[in-house]
Amino acid sequence: MSKKQPHVLDTYGRQTKKSEGGFQGSIRVGVYPTKDGKPDLDKPKRLLMMPNTVLFSGADIMARVVSGDSEFKISAMYFEYENLAVPSDPIVAPAFDRSGGLAYYQGLSNPKDYLRVPIDIGVSLMSSDAALYDNNQATFFALTGGTVGVNGRPFTAAANSTVYGVALAATPVLADPTQDVVFSRAYFPDSGGGENKFLKEVGTAIGVDWAIRFN
Repeated sequence: MSKKQPHVLDTYGRQTKKSEGGFQGSIRVGVYPTKDGKPDLDKPKRLLMMPNTVLFSGADIMARVVSGDSEFKISAMYFEYENLAVPSDPIVAPAFDRSGGLAYYQGLSNPKDYLRVPIDIGVSLMSSDAALYDNNQATFFALTGGTVGVNGRPFTAAANSTVYGVALAATPVLADPTQDVVFSRAYFPDSGGGENKFLKEVGTAIGVDWAIRFN
């Protein structure tokens, strides 16, 4: 049985909202200070909560996994970003529906791109209701890493790289991003004050806890 990682909130399952696609999901985004390349997960500089949308291709993933095809387990997180002229420039999140999968990310053009980060910290399992379930909720965690996106654009503080959306994906061929299958997507909400973006800063990493619940 997988153990819950320290950075996952005990109450996280109770905060999960209904999502499209027959699953429930919710995301916590944070900016974490780093020292010697290691993030301090106990001291986030900023946190944001939001729901997600499970794509049609997410259902394809589930069918493969429950049939025993472990190559299609969720194993990567995408961090979608834009290189802004100045950090204060606004970002408008794209409109999308459940059909918007891998082709969208492959089509991102300058100054937009995405990071493809392996989920290598592990997956935490927990119950949203101990009276009904043992482990019905999986939480994935990943941090931004690297200095170049999949499509070749820089991801640096100097380029004013700014993350505004995330996705979960299966990577049946880890070395080949063109074989990925996207499970779920989400964009940071904006209440009018520019909260819908996270600027890449020196000495920080952007981290995401992503909970998927099965009821």
